[in-house]
Amino acid sequence: MIRVRAGIFSLTEAAGDDDGSYLRWHLLDHMPEQYQLKGIVHGLRWIADGDYPEHRIAGDGPLGEIGNAVHYLVTDPVEETFDDFVALGRALRENGRFPVARPLLQIAGLRLLQWHAAPQALISPEVVPFRPHRGVVLIVEEPTDGRPDEWLQWLHAEHHPALLATAGTAGAWTFGSSAGWSHLPRGWRTDHQYITVVYLDEDPLTTIKTLAPIIEERWRSTAVRPVFAGPLRSMISWEAWP
Repeated sequence: MIRVRAGIFSLTEAAGDDDGSYLRWHLLDHMPEQYQLKGIVHGLRWIADGDYPEHRIAGDGPLGEIGNAVHYLVTDPVEETFDDFVALGRALRENGRFPVARPLLQIAGLRLLQWHAAPQALISPEVVPFRPHRGVVLIVEEPTDGRPDEWLQWLHAEHHPALLATAGTAGAWTFGSSAGWSHLPRGWRTDHQYITVVYLDEDPLTTIKTLAPIIEERWRSTAVRPVFAGPLRSMISWEAWP
């Protein structure tokens, strides 16, 4: 049984001339504080720096400039956790624990819709984000007319199995807007959107070359349009064995 019900996605532009102090603060100070909240299960952060922007498959409008992605996995109570997340950020800011606020491209709370593991990863689909990974392909899409039910079924039955048969992939989770929640915090995205995270075991810049033509198949249907699709790297690396 899967514990995660939803995901928070906070998307910003590239860091620019940041010397790393912002990212150190976020990873070592701000992100750990979120685990106070009853519904926060896991926090992840990825970055598209260096050559990464040149390997994007799609980018349209402001979200085409995504350089940083923060992702929290949320369990019940989802809406209460969304509210508590905003309240905690405000409290930390008031106590001097929020030294720099980067301009947001978007913050959204989306329901978990699909979860898949690659056969070569040898793990359950329910635990893919908790496994160490080198990076991700982040895919942001918008429906063109209502809920694209046939497209979502195609993702589940055909596309994700084909995508995850590719060497270097570990799994994919897809999130989407929900009409079932009574409210979202002020300033959060409310119109329909889908975000898929493809977790990677191998170098993201190498793997994206193989994945690109498969991912582009998602847009042969007119049910959705791509807003962003590209690789980002994991923020923390270490050597666990020689």
